[in-house]
Amino acid sequence: MKKPADLLYGVDESPPLSDAIIVALQHVLAIAVNLVYPLLMTRQAGLSTEATADILRIGMVALAVGVLLQAIPRGPIGSHYLAPMVYGSPYLAPGLLAIDMGGMPLFWGMTIVAGVATLLFASVWERLRTFIPPETAGLVVLLVGATIGVAALRLLHQNDGSIATGDAWVTLLALAVMIALNVWGKGRLRLFSVLIGIVVGYAVAAASGVLEADKMRLVAGLPLLALPGVGHMALSFDATLIIPFAVTALTMSMITTAIVTTYQRITDADWVRPDMRSITGGIRGDGVSTVLAGLLCTFGVVMGPANAGLVAATGVASRVIAYPIAAILLLAAVVPAFAGLLTIMPASVMAAGLLFSAAFIMINGVQIISSRVLDARRTIVIGAGILTFLLVAIFPATFAHAPPWLQSVVSSPLVLATVVALGLNLVFRIGIKRTVEMEIDPAALELQELENFVERNAGGWGARRDVIGRVKFTIMQAVETLATLSDRTRPMRLTMTYDEFDIEVRLAYQGALLELRERAPSADEIIEESGDRLLAGFLIGRQADRAKSTTKDGLCILHLHFRQ
Repeated sequence: MKKPADLLYGVDESPPLSDAIIVALQHVLAIAVNLVYPLLMTRQAGLSTEATADILRIGMVALAVGVLLQAIPRGPIGSHYLAPMVYGSPYLAPGLLAIDMGGMPLFWGMTIVAGVATLLFASVWERLRTFIPPETAGLVVLLVGATIGVAALRLLHQNDGSIATGDAWVTLLALAVMIALNVWGKGRLRLFSVLIGIVVGYAVAAASGVLEADKMRLVAGLPLLALPGVGHMALSFDATLIIPFAVTALTMSMITTAIVTTYQRITDADWVRPDMRSITGGIRGDGVSTVLAGLLCTFGVVMGPANAGLVAATGVASRVIAYPIAAILLLAAVVPAFAGLLTIMPASVMAAGLLFSAAFIMINGVQIISSRVLDARRTIVIGAGILTFLLVAIFPATFAHAPPWLQSVVSSPLVLATVVALGLNLVFRIGIKRTVEMEIDPAALELQELENFVERNAGGWGARRDVIGRVKFTIMQAVETLATLSDRTRPMRLTMTYDEFDIEVRLAYQGALLELRERAPSADEIIEESGDRLLAGFLIGRQADRAKSTTKDGLCILHLHFRQ
């Protein structure tokens, strides 16, 4: 793993304790934005304010355990990144269905079922990696960012579609501070840009009356220390809800795949493809955390997408930050005033933080998509995914009459778009040849035809642009050189094979064996009669990740291997 130049602290580096605590506080504020989901659930269930507060504070324990599990540096559980957990929005649709059928106890019981289903998906997820190509992972990352942005804009808009003047000013000022400090700030100013922007937002909201004084007095009157109550705890189960909650678990696995891919892309300058072991560990960490959340009778959790954007924005990816995050969350569980301060965060301040994070996540998705050559198949997959997302985001009632067990899929723009993209990927695998061959006449080389053949097939396989460039250059160099060594009355045969991750090239011909060199030929060697072949042998070996010349059954064979 190579640390990118714009990353201040890499995964294995440790910032000073004071910096770590303030960065952790920024992550906790990003987590607080998702408190809106359990608040909606408890309101639907008709719970008292005291019971709601207890659920939120107990949930802090599940969130604290989750961030620690994800940051474990090795082992089968956890993504091994600084990946804080948040309350997952996809649980809202099946959760409301469970509340209507059996109240909060049924929702909590089925949350445990969702956690177990997530663990089952994790056990087979690595086998599904061929169905999640990098450009599709990039699409999901892009749509995760778009989901955050849409959620921020909905927080700002009132029921009539307008935005209150006060809310608009608070959001603009807080967002302007975050952007200015991140773009022009240095050192700690950039490091704490989000926290400073949120503090400015709180201050402006309080001064302008957007944050009501009654709410602040209510928080100030809460006791300093108090353990959350457990009187609300109860569990029940209903087999008819297994499918919607299993679908939700699948959705959360897809989202986690996209978020861990984002972390990999942010923290590794040499990133080329999703690391499925890290992704599987992240999904497994989600599953364990969700089971714990259900047992504690709180809301289902998942890796926080806004926190991934925060890592990109601040340049701090150190796993060490997980410990102060967990400490602050546990503190919030026993300090009612602190948890209360998070719950009264104005919607306009939440929107500023979400919009800021969304920009970084979306651009990471675009970068992942654009790293691949997009043929017609991949263009359709990405275009259909984006259009499906827009369909449900703009017209949310499109699938209102779908069966209840399907609502958790079709009611979420992100989930439905992901399912459409994965389904099209599966269909479009039909007809893609994994091995292609071409005969080349050494006496009359058609180099343009050869170049088109390589680009057409490598592009259809979804190879990276830089890999296609290396493959083309190496094959062209090899063919031109081998034409001088081969029997010009016999054709050369080019075979290209793709195995989802690597490209193997085989050039078979009759003639003299090409000498591959690890050391560049000297100036004296180059001016000799065979100097051009010596130089070509060096360049070919240098461009390919592995190269060797062999003989078999009277044929000379040049083997070239290119890693994707």
